[in-house]
Amino acid sequence: MNFRVNVIIEIPIIDEKYELLVPIDRRIHELISILKKAIPDLNKGFYQDKIPSIYNKSTGKVYNINTIIKNSNIKTGTRLVLI
Repeated sequence: MNFRVNVIIEIPIIDEKYELLVPIDRRIHELISILKKAIPDLNKGFYQDKIPSIYNKSTGKVYNINTIIKNSNIKTGTRLVLI
């Protein structure tokens, strides 16, 4: 079974928010990769040569890119920030 969590990801550099269903069996770096492919503005400028980080908006915690989502504190309703 493929479980998902519904999260809100804010991307300050393009001043946008996205609500996504994220599979819990994926790693954080896979989520970042999907976002970079799906949002063309992320491949211009700042994120072109850098790997952005994902932060928990409530706690300020930065997630390790190798963490599997189900092993983190990311749950439905979590607000994340891509910087």
